[in-house]
Amino acid sequence: MRACKQPNGMVKAARLVCGPAAFFMGATLAPASACAVGLETIQQCGSDTACLGRLETAALRESSGAAKREGAQLTLQFGLHPASRFVDQPPQTHVYLGRLDGVLLHIVRVAAPSHPPAYWLVGESGQPPLRVDALPSGGPGGRHFVVASGHVLALYQRSGPRLSLQYRFEAATGLSWAVKSWREDGAAVRLEWIWPEAAAACPGQPSQGSLQLRDGPYGWDFVPQPPRRCTP
Repeated sequence: MRACKQPNGMVKAARLVCGPAAFFMGATLAPASACAVGLETIQQCGSDTACLGRLETAALRESSGAAKREGAQLTLQFGLHPASRFVDQPPQTHVYLGRLDGVLLHIVRVAAPSHPPAYWLVGESGQPPLRVDALPSGGPGGRHFVVASGHVLALYQRSGPRLSLQYRFEAATGLSWAVKSWREDGAAVRLEWIWPEAAAACPGQPSQGSLQLRDGPYGWDFVPQPPRRCTP
């Protein structure tokens, strides 16, 4: 695995992955020179415009021409597949961040002042881009990823070049999720939840806890079950 140069000039092989190690059986290969950007690298930038700009500059360079910026327009095109275009319409802006490690999709951040950012996930086989409301967390092998946005949790599965929503759960309003880790075989993801208003919503209900979303004989489900509001 060759190391990739970070936007600040530091070399960090652990979070930017290049070459065959970044792919799994059945995935569409990215350009040979493309590096994958780590989730932590994006999170460290937050909403810092200068930091995000450095990430885009590095990602455009590593894309081998598959991603291009022409003024307000960002274009991603892989092979002969139709291009995906994103046009800045101030105050809304788009930033290309590269191919996301663990998810194996290219990621475009879209944001406007006073609004939380969202993300477009772009594959390399011509499928329409997928918009998600938070950064995805990929499981081992790149077959699954979860998106935790506020009280909503969604699990997606890749089958060849296609993505499908496998599980979606809306928890009680006010509860929020945090993705902790994936099981090594990718069949379960460990989660933590925080619900500051738990006692008011259901007397005796703890305000935080942990659980797993697991793939079982009847499909994906929580173990144990997440908290819910008390029924009247």
